Amino acid sequence: MAYMANTRGGDSGLRTAQETPAWAIKHGVIGGIVAGVVFAIAEMIGGTVIDGGPLFMPLKAFASIPIGKEPPMIAWATAVPVGVISHMVLSIIYGVIFAMIVAYLPMLRVSPVLIVVAASLYGFLLWLINFFVLAGAIGRPWFKMAPKGEQFVYHTLFYGAVLGLYLVAVMRRDRSVTPAVREGTM
Repeated sequence: MAYMANTRGGDSGLRTAQETPAWAIKHGVIGGIVAGVVFAIAEMIGGTVIDGGPLFMPLKAFASIPIGKEPPMIAWATAVPVGVISHMVLSIIYGVIFAMIVAYLPMLRVSPVLIVVAASLYGFLLWLINFFVLAGAIGRPWFKMAPKGEQFVYHTLFYGAVLGLYLVAVMRRDRSVTPAVREGTM
């Protein structure tokens, strides 16, 4: 039996809880928050240990997205709240998008490993698109100067893989307690 088999059969109109928009939104938000926090902590520790920068320097980088100034030019009093909010909003949006992908592509739910690998690839694609396409398009060229190896690890492992592991854990829990639901009821 497949890990998270699609229960859609013929004209029964049944779906697993993981195939509903409500499930994807709820767990995309929670998973995005969890992965976003892990990502931020990893980047803060990595930036301090590897680069010798201030522990909260990533918050300046996060704040630079909506503010539009280079990170060193942003005051700490602004960087902390704006950085936390902007980072968490993006983490939630990206978490919901990936959870929707998982909800609507049953082939991803065949095994836990596949979900984690797909989420890791998703984190990698977020890094590529955000740093090398969107950053230039919205006038934030300093993101292209960030250490590439570190950013690859943060996005792929500390955001993507963590998001995938969260979804696997919640699907295992939901599979044991949530029956299939009629289409449109959740």
